[in-house]
Amino acid sequence: MSLLVKNGCFLVDQKRLELTLSLAPGETKGIYGASGSGKSTLFYLLAGLNEKGFEGGTYTIDGQTMSQLSIGERSTSVSLLFQNPDMQFCMATPREELLFCLENQCIPQEDMPNKVADALAFCEITHLADQPFTTLSGGEKQLAALACCLILESQYLLLDEPFANLDADTSKKVIRKLQRIQQKKAIGILLIDHQIKETANWVDEWLLIEEDFRTIDQAAIRDLDQHMRKTMPLAKIKSSSNKKRLSFQQFRLPIRNHEIVFPNFAFDGGTLIGITGRSGSGKSSFLKAILQQHAYKGDILLAGQPIKKHPSPFRSISWIMQNPQDQFLAATVTQELSQGSTPTESEKLLAKLRLQNKSTQSPFRLSQGQQRRLAVASLLQRPVDLLLVDEPTYGQDIKQAWQIMQLLAEKATTGTLVLIVSHDILLLQQFCSQIIDFNLYEKEDADAHAKSNSQIIRHFRARLTGFFSK
Repeated sequence: MSLLVKNGCFLVDQKRLELTLSLAPGETKGIYGASGSGKSTLFYLLAGLNEKGFEGGTYTIDGQTMSQLSIGERSTSVSLLFQNPDMQFCMATPREELLFCLENQCIPQEDMPNKVADALAFCEITHLADQPFTTLSGGEKQLAALACCLILESQYLLLDEPFANLDADTSKKVIRKLQRIQQKKAIGILLIDHQIKETANWVDEWLLIEEDFRTIDQAAIRDLDQHMRKTMPLAKIKSSSNKKRLSFQQFRLPIRNHEIVFPNFAFDGGTLIGITGRSGSGKSSFLKAILQQHAYKGDILLAGQPIKKHPSPFRSISWIMQNPQDQFLAATVTQELSQGSTPTESEKLLAKLRLQNKSTQSPFRLSQGQQRRLAVASLLQRPVDLLLVDEPTYGQDIKQAWQIMQLLAEKATTGTLVLIVSHDILLLQQFCSQIIDFNLYEKEDADAHAKSNSQIIRHFRARLTGFFSK
């Protein structure tokens, strides 16, 4: 029994790749390669989401081809965790999404509550069960998507950048839990990851995509990763302004059952400031507070003026969103990039970000990593006092992550203050003059009270009844 690909052929940007892969129950393997090299495309093929399938070779799951499996059998055979969790959800909340998964498997209704509770508890998101997905952080959404994969109890899991939106401690905790459930249920796991440090004691074999696929062990992939980091040019950051661009006075940011409480911070123009902290601590909400899209207490001053009274704050601020698909407006990559840029500048940026052969494509047809690079580049030429950047290097290989940070550093030399939310501490340490760790400013909110168990049970029954009566 195994997930088996023999000489499987598929195209990535007109380039033909050939793969032979075997994944046994209980085994873990990884895939490593440059952004846009075909990793997610391969996962779509393995999950049966590409109707054409492989262009050559054979693909079987425990001896059966994908066409021989019914839709129900496919879900119990192989599950895919999307790189962008927003693409995975159909319902409004994690609980409803998990119920939807079980309903599609025709699980008896009386068995659903325990299965949902177990999946939520495994990913430690029970407290988020009835929160709308629109209110969750990127890391919380990633955990909810993982819960959906696990509740299907598939024999094989395909995890596309499963830890990219998680802080290091949460990643380690999830890996330990996955290892335990993998051993207990003999689940085969294939994952894509650029941050290999956390998986060092878990993944023994990697498939490296270069001109083609080749197999290397954990020691070799670690050496390759370290070599690439050492060969990156040293970051040279020079502050070009001593003006106080952004300051906070008696600032308090409520996030569900806790608050972020700042001392009176002030940030100069022409600097890069890193923002990090555990998943769900309020980093993205902090950026939204600056944009007046999230409630807060105290004052935020932009160029000395309270931002609430600023006549046109959006003329002075740009926001690169966590999900790049939320900010695209144009029909092609070139048109998206040309907003605020000259044709020559656009061509240079396309070359720097390895997007020159994508100029006429829709931004929505790019890979997740390519979309993120385009989202960053499209706002770099706009002259602003403040640039807010949410997870700019998520899903990027080392070289492209470094290139993106270098572009942001160049933006700072024009006098712009750049605030960067990221879980990549190594990159923040290389490029940022200051790093704000939200874990140090988190305080329990005395006004937030958890529901009692009886309230939770009553609420669950009401939602479950409502769900099936629709």
